[in-house]
Amino acid sequence: MFSPLEQFENHVFWSFFNFTFSSMAFSLLFAIFFFLLLFLLNLTKVYIIPTPAQYVLENFYLFIVNMVKSQTGSAGLPYVPLVITVFTFIFCCNFLGLVPFSFTSTAQIFLPFFISFSLNFGLIIIGFYRHKLSFLKLFVPQGISPILVPLVFVIEISTYLLRPFSLALRLFANIMAGHTLLFICTTLLYIGFVGSSFVFAVGILLVSAVIILETLIAVLQAYVFSVLFCVYMNDAINPYH
Repeated sequence: MFSPLEQFENHVFWSFFNFTFSSMAFSLLFAIFFFLLLFLLNLTKVYIIPTPAQYVLENFYLFIVNMVKSQTGSAGLPYVPLVITVFTFIFCCNFLGLVPFSFTSTAQIFLPFFISFSLNFGLIIIGFYRHKLSFLKLFVPQGISPILVPLVFVIEISTYLLRPFSLALRLFANIMAGHTLLFICTTLLYIGFVGSSFVFAVGILLVSAVIILETLIAVLQAYVFSVLFCVYMNDAINPYH
């Protein structure tokens, strides 16, 4: 591996007819397995006095509930399981990408875009289902001159349709940049190992710092994605705010 971007190449391991098992599929399987492991093993038995794992999950649930409620009000509480799923799945994909020699699925533009496009398309359906054609009032600010309504409507709906792209690119760019930086620091570590002990020590410090930073980014990007999704969901639930 000579280029920092080679780690993002999707290699095909096995192909049979139209079914292909690749690095992406392998990574997603591990992410789903890790996702189920976090919840199923810790919630098979629920105690009145919670275990440490149960305590963490309960506080995580309350954290998501408060986040959804602060962005959408009580009307968004039925969608808490969806937000928990989105947050946890993105975190699992980001976190497992930090395992050495693993594949980071969220560093592939297809997955973040698929998630963001599916969620935003679902919000459009929810908006029209709840408010019918009145949902279109979201794209016409109150108090605007009737002459400017067509122009503002086009601008607002264009901005609304660009949301999936901005949401996907934010996640993709941050994860890809962080893993590229980690690869460069690891290369410095290798150069120091075969050359200078001082460069090797500096490389260890840099790699350790970047790994800690990337772990925080794995959580932060899942949080940012979920918060923005809640903000967009508020437009579908309460288009008259």
